[in-house]
Amino acid sequence: MVLKFIKILFIFFIFFFIKLNSFANVVYDKNNIVITELDIEYYKKFHNEKYKEEISHTNALKKLVMIKNLIISLENNNPEFLKKVDRDIARDIGDKNINSKTVFDIVRFFKTKNAFIINYFNNNFKRSDLEIIFNKFNKLELPISDNNCLTITELVNLKNNIEFYDIFYDNLKKNKREYKVLIKNRKMDVCINQKNYEIIQDRIFKYIELLIKKDFDEFVYAQQKN
Repeated sequence: MVLKFIKILFIFFIFFFIKLNSFANVVYDKNNIVITELDIEYYKKFHNEKYKEEISHTNALKKLVMIKNLIISLENNNPEFLKKVDRDIARDIGDKNINSKTVFDIVRFFKTKNAFIINYFNNNFKRSDLEIIFNKFNKLELPISDNNCLTITELVNLKNNIEFYDIFYDNLKKNKREYKVLIKNRKMDVCINQKNYEIIQDRIFKYIELLIKKDFDEFVYAQQKN
């Protein structure tokens, strides 16, 4: 499995929620950075979709200024890195599908951050990290089956089930989804549907995002300092 920590496909739908002729007045114009009300609405929708939380107008503006400064610095000081980010965006969603420079810069920013998250997952994410994540669930209740999930036998709380933790981690690293654990002396399939799988993915993403925050913030600062 390739973990898709950042879902940017919803960019396609942003334009359906905001009238392009609205909020066009400039609210920030300094150091070659121009931000309009429309740009702020773009970021607020992006932030809400990604983090499932609202962000204030003021904080959205601050984030946009930071993003714009970072992109300008990358264009001037690290253009090859930015070209790679742009190629990844073109491959994933097609750069021609993004009609706003601000939206494109927002996607560039989160794509850059995503690279830090994926790097941590590939090189530093340990089984102990997964245990921390699972242990933060109030319960880890999942269906089990004795016939490859064709029918469900019962729901079982697998929180603190060491065997399940080990198997899930192994599958995560090997891009597999085959979960068999011993339940009441019987080897049973753990049936994880897409919804539950995405909930777990989201918890992993948020956990890693906190861990890489310092390194990413230092990267952003260093780029803008150059």
